[in-house]
Amino acid sequence: MIIKSRFGSVLLTALLPFLLFAGCAGLNTPKETSQGDAENPMEAAPPLETIPALPERPIPAGMEFIPAPLSWPAIAPGVGLVKPGEAETNALTESFRTAYIEECLRNPSLDGVLGGDFVHSWPTAAPLCRVQNWRDPSLAETPNTWGIPSLVLAIQSMEGNRVFTVRGAILNLYGKSAGRKGANGAAGYGAPVGDEFLYKNGIAQRFEYGLLYVDPDGKGGFTPGTAPSTVEAVPEGTSTEADFREAWKRGMNSGLPPLKADGPALRLDFSGTSWEIPVDTAAAGTIPITALYYQSFNQGSVLFLLAQTTAASAQTFGTGFHTRIIAGPFLDTFLAGRDHPLPGADAPPLFIPQPGVPGLRPEDAPFHEAVLQGLARYGLPLTDAAPKRDGDIFRETQRFSQGWMVKD
Repeated sequence: MIIKSRFGSVLLTALLPFLLFAGCAGLNTPKETSQGDAENPMEAAPPLETIPALPERPIPAGMEFIPAPLSWPAIAPGVGLVKPGEAETNALTESFRTAYIEECLRNPSLDGVLGGDFVHSWPTAAPLCRVQNWRDPSLAETPNTWGIPSLVLAIQSMEGNRVFTVRGAILNLYGKSAGRKGANGAAGYGAPVGDEFLYKNGIAQRFEYGLLYVDPDGKGGFTPGTAPSTVEAVPEGTSTEADFREAWKRGMNSGLPPLKADGPALRLDFSGTSWEIPVDTAAAGTIPITALYYQSFNQGSVLFLLAQTTAASAQTFGTGFHTRIIAGPFLDTFLAGRDHPLPGADAPPLFIPQPGVPGLRPEDAPFHEAVLQGLARYGLPLTDAAPKRDGDIFRETQRFSQGWMVKD
C-alpha cells in the first residue's frame, strides 16, 4: 500500500472491474439509492489499467484516533419547520433536518433551535436565502457581532438545495458590514456554498460572493470572488449519481484541488449479509449497510464514499447517508489501517462481511482490501474533515462511526 502526503499518490491497483456497472462511467442509480432499497445489477466490465506502484511510506505525522461510540443525533423539535405563510415543501424541511444531523455529528454540542425560530426567507424585503437560527452553547463565549450568544445560522441558498451552517469566528465576520455595497449577512456575502475548511493558519468558508477567512487570532477579511463550483465543470468521469456531484461541488468550494477521476465509481454489494454499524442509542441498535459506492480521484489522494442503508433505517434515524469525502492525511491513514492502525484503532477490528466479488483477481485485491480494512478499523466516515479550534491553533478532525480521526 502506498501512502503519500496530502494530495499525493497512493497505490491503486486495478479497481475492482467486476463491481463496475456495465457500460457506464458512474453509478447511474436512482436518487434514492443513498437512502432506500433500490436494486443495482452488476455485470462484468473490461479491466482497468493498473496504476504503477510507488514507494511505501508511513502514516503522516501528527495523526491521532480517539475512539468514541456512535450515539446517533436526535432531530430537535422545530428543526426544519417553515414560518407560517411561507412556501413550505417536504424537500425544504428535510434539507434542514438532514443538515441538523450532520452538524450534530461534526459538533455534538449543537442544542436545537434558538428561540423557537422557523425557517424563513432572508432578507425579508428581497429574499436571497432561507435561514433558521440554531443554538450551540459551546459558542457562548465566542465573539458575535449579531449580539446573540450561542447563535449558529443554518442557511440554504434560493438557488440550491443544500443547507450549510455558519458559526463561530466566521459567523462573527459574516455580521460585519464589509461585504458587497457595505452590507453584511446574505446581502453582503451571499449564502454559504460549502463548509468551513483550513486556510493557511486559520479557517475559511466560501460564500456566493466570495471567501471569508479568519486567522487564529480572530483577525480576518473578505475576498470577493465566484465559487469554484460555478466556474469549473464537473470533471469527466465523475459519477453521474447526483449525490456524488453534490459532493464534488462541496469539495471544490471547501478547499479541495481540481479533481480528476481515476476510474468509474464502484459498488460493493452487502445485500447478501448486511454490514451492521453499531449505534449507542437505546431504540436504534444498528444501522444496516446494504451497499457501498466509492470513487477515487487524483491517483487515490481523494476518495468519495457513499453508504446505502434501508428505507426503514433511514426513516428511523431521520436521514439516509450522503457522500463523504476522505482526503489527504485522513485518507492516507484510512488506507493504511490494515497494517498500521493508529493507537486507539488497534483493537480487534469490526467484522465486515466480504461483499460478493466473483472473479476477483489477485492484482485487484490490495485497494479493495485496504478500503474494507479501513472501514473495519475506523468505521464509516460520517462527516468530511472539518477544522476545530484547540487553544491557539486549529486542528482538522473527521468523524468516523468508531471515533474521531484528528490531525495536528
